[in-house]
Amino acid sequence: MHKIKIAPDVEEEMLNSSFWTDEIKNEKLLSAAEIKEFKQKIDKKAARENKEEYYSDLKKFTQNLDEKKIAAMIDNTYTRKIDAEKIYYNLQGNLLSFEKKEEILANLKFNSAAVTKIMYGILIRRSAIRALPTLTTFASEKESGDQDLLQLTALACGSTALIMAESRDQNWYYVQTKLMRGWIKKDNIALTDSLDTALSYLDTDSFLVVTGSRVETEPNPFAPQTANRFFQMGDKIPLVDQKERIGEIPENHPHGQSNLGNYLVWLPTKDKDNNLKLKKGLIAASNDLKEGFLTFNRENIIKQAFKMLGERYDWGGKYRRRDCSRFIMDIFRSFGIKLPRNADLQEKLSPFENYNFSGDIKKIKTILKKLKAGDILHLPGHIMLYLGEYSNKNYLIHAASGYGELDEKGNLISKSIRSVFIMELEQLLKDGKKTYLEKFSSASKIK
Repeated sequence: MHKIKIAPDVEEEMLNSSFWTDEIKNEKLLSAAEIKEFKQKIDKKAARENKEEYYSDLKKFTQNLDEKKIAAMIDNTYTRKIDAEKIYYNLQGNLLSFEKKEEILANLKFNSAAVTKIMYGILIRRSAIRALPTLTTFASEKESGDQDLLQLTALACGSTALIMAESRDQNWYYVQTKLMRGWIKKDNIALTDSLDTALSYLDTDSFLVVTGSRVETEPNPFAPQTANRFFQMGDKIPLVDQKERIGEIPENHPHGQSNLGNYLVWLPTKDKDNNLKLKKGLIAASNDLKEGFLTFNRENIIKQAFKMLGERYDWGGKYRRRDCSRFIMDIFRSFGIKLPRNADLQEKLSPFENYNFSGDIKKIKTILKKLKAGDILHLPGHIMLYLGEYSNKNYLIHAASGYGELDEKGNLISKSIRSVFIMELEQLLKDGKKTYLEKFSSASKIK
């Protein structure tokens, strides 16, 4: 039998979620009303901290945007990620030429007549949102092409987008979404007549939640607009009302697939004029799905985390996986809790009870005694899920690049892991200067 490779001080039985949940008292942590209040608190914090670019109440987004304000937003989106004067590399590790950078930056010169007022739309497929209107990778080092500085995040099918500008090549829209501001391919957006119409797609009481790591709609050569639509943990997918159920998709087609053994769902597509058109699609009932959100308790938090164990660390979700903050965000979306996208904002804007760590290890360990499985740990630029204590050691699970080890002579070995894995808290950081435990900035206790 082949053994799974595990981190130091981790035992094989720890790879099962039940190892950490057997002793948990499984009470509900927040009611639906408390979760709604929780989201309102994050909205207010984001507004107070001037972080609405990263966590926006779209109904309150300003309508008074002139060309100058939009241009300033566009500049800020990319200049906080890259410096046009510095050198960058593509995915293959080749230097990006000055001419290529100039070509990409020139695409920012949007046609102000193309979007004369804010327009509204829905993403018809999972989409990257970018700091510049290009799919070209901007990496800071030759061998870090999978850490594309332009990749802000990936947004779910059905997400609402407020459209403010169009790129010069007319292939991209500059948008504000709930979680991020940036550029999305025009082909991925269906236009709606109002913000309310765009928001109404997911504003339904009858929906599926993806409770597994990921799921796709069924392939369908006769209805390609609804085929192979990709969803991730925490995504909502509206269900078709029983009264509107049909026998096969496409209807009355001799080779259309029956909805027998499938969920029938509404999927956003667009017509020839790029306007929103909802169509019925199929998702196999064998997938890890639930009608409505999961019950918010510690056992379910840990179970959700372990469904991603071993998956690739994925900066910005470019390759349909997760980085550290997306890992945490998707777990909590399974319960209807919408956290911000970035690790530092998940720490700063969270309404959970917060414990600040000092540099004193004794004090940090005292605080750890107050935590339970499912609470959240923070260090600058990184976020992790606490699992608990075993044999006088503390453990966590996270999506991370790796850790450091010392060899027999005391020399540092930097271990590149780049996946979701379990680790003991006193493991060295990759640079070997401190342990994770020593670097912690705070903890968020759920309840």
